Amino acid sequence: MRIIRIALFVFISFAANDMHAQFSGASKTMDSTLSDTSSMRIASITLIGNKLTKDHIIYRELTFRIGDSIPMKDLEAVFRRSEENLLNTSLFNSARITRLQNGNEIDVYIIFTERWYIFPLPIFEIAERNFNVWWKSKDFSRVVYGGVLTWNNFRGRKEEIGATIRLGYTQRISFFYKIPFINKKQRSGLNFGFAYARNHQTGFATINDELSNYKNEEKYARAETGASISYTHRADLYETHLLEGAFRYAEVLDTVVHLNNDYFAEGKTNTKYFSLRYVFKSDHRDIVNYPLKGNYFDVELSKVGLPFLNDKVNIYSITSRYKKYWTLPYGFYFSSGITAKVSGNEFQPYYNTKALGYSTEYLRGYEYYVIDGQGFGLLKTNLKYKLLGERVVRADFIPLSKFNVIPFAFYLNLYGDAGYVKDKQFSKFNSLVNTWLYSGGAGLDFVTYYDLVFRFEFSVNKLGESGFFLHFTAPI
Repeated sequence: MRIIRIALFVFISFAANDMHAQFSGASKTMDSTLSDTSSMRIASITLIGNKLTKDHIIYRELTFRIGDSIPMKDLEAVFRRSEENLLNTSLFNSARITRLQNGNEIDVYIIFTERWYIFPLPIFEIAERNFNVWWKSKDFSRVVYGGVLTWNNFRGRKEEIGATIRLGYTQRISFFYKIPFINKKQRSGLNFGFAYARNHQTGFATINDELSNYKNEEKYARAETGASISYTHRADLYETHLLEGAFRYAEVLDTVVHLNNDYFAEGKTNTKYFSLRYVFKSDHRDIVNYPLKGNYFDVELSKVGLPFLNDKVNIYSITSRYKKYWTLPYGFYFSSGITAKVSGNEFQPYYNTKALGYSTEYLRGYEYYVIDGQGFGLLKTNLKYKLLGERVVRADFIPLSKFNVIPFAFYLNLYGDAGYVKDKQFSKFNSLVNTWLYSGGAGLDFVTYYDLVFRFEFSVNKLGESGFFLHFTAPI
């Protein structure tokens, strides 16, 4: 009898047009005779479509277990949260939970479309802090090319392994291996990384709030070697601890130090040091790559340089982020995020001094600037409107099922940013430090599968400058 029920369910599920919709919610129950105050017991959980991913990796993300009793009124929210957890693993293009009901018991079925996990890809990149900086100069000598092999969900256990070879402007060899779970309780993990890089050109100072570069066509201006190992502990579904130990060695040509005697500590042409880092994360966002509701918090304690090992660098810092997302009526969403960093009073070499203008820590409208200092505060706000959301198209001309079902959404947004960078070492060369900065603008966001985000924005900053900018991550 159970085989017949499963066969009937599979037929119904795969016939549904919205089966692979990434944004779809949990399906309605097939028997609505019970009241919302009734509790439903989870009798079984059946996984369908996880050809590679191990079952225990999936069960780790669920907010319910076999034998749990869940109030009828809470079923939709419980299943939806589990769907979001599964999608946030970046293992699946779609994950849909539905059920068959028999009295006060339900059989749960989870249907997956797994992603493509092995990516041997060529590299063609721009060696700049962001695309907009390169577009300003269109300097093709700053092109990086090579190849990368990334294997996600290695062995079906959510492990990641990768190797990279980059040539051109930046020459880099790197390797990493991430093991999320090393114990039966699936709470502890290990990460390993190694990288070697060298450049003919390097930034030797920040002057007029822009990087000043030194280039040597014959010799490498800077070379770096780094290695790290970290231990992770995932206390529950949404809280994670990380403890990392790392080693870094870097050297530059004599000319770089002549141009900036504070590039490394004590005016040397090289530096080597060990570092320790602890990070706590609490992530309650719905979809990590483009959140619309929930909240996120982290705090990072960092110690660069260990004096008992004769390291010449001695820097400690605390960095923390808090982000909040609200769903508003009529298709509107609001989000806000604040980031703050403080560090000790010890002298910080230019090599170790970074604030705004790198990675995701920047003010919109100031993409062309680097605002370096020993501490900073950053506030970002966003008001979004769902212009076209939760749609799926099937590209039948693509033969692979892992690529031919394409979810997408468009959002219009208005935003405003404010920030402050504290610098007591190099402020005489820069005007954007030790003063409040602000900016605002409007944009269009395009969100699609494989965690891809494209943001087209028009921004105006405090200086009265304006322009169009392109980014590839969520704004907050």
